[in-house]
Amino acid sequence: MSEHIIITYSAECAEAGHVDPSFTQLVYGNSGKNGTILKNHIKPGSYVFFNARIGDKRYITAYFYVEKVLFQGINDNEIAALNCNAKDDEVVIIGSRNFSKILTIPVILDKILIGKIKSYEADDAYFSRKLASGCSELESIKDKTLNPKLITEGEKEMLIEICRNRG
Repeated sequence: MSEHIIITYSAECAEAGHVDPSFTQLVYGNSGKNGTILKNHIKPGSYVFFNARIGDKRYITAYFYVEKVLFQGINDNEIAALNCNAKDDEVVIIGSRNFSKILTIPVILDKILIGKIKSYEADDAYFSRKLASGCSELESIKDKTLNPKLITEGEKEMLIEICRNRG
């Protein structure tokens, strides 16, 4: 059974020229702790969902159905041939052209949706504690989504269904 993950990326970094993930090429790479998470959990057949802050909200903007996983030191020629920033990373995933989706209408990742993704453990009590400590909803969601999060098969299916007809 494949494992699935939700990853945060920076829209600001993309605007500044560091394009990773590359939604045009369906390529994403990472190194260090996050690269290790990819290496240990993501395989062909996995789904990787991407979220970013845009303005004052957080959105799920795309997902890749993983077709291939490349590793520095093993797949160096394939990685070197990439025309994106991911080629500098230790682990690179390639999404399927047929089964990946870039959303033209992103999905708002708000308190309601993150609460449905039980793997985040972001229930009403969590948001109440964060609010009491002075955190906004957006900041509370950022705190939960800062690191890649493994999600269940059911959560993956729910997200795919929510993304249907959005791109």
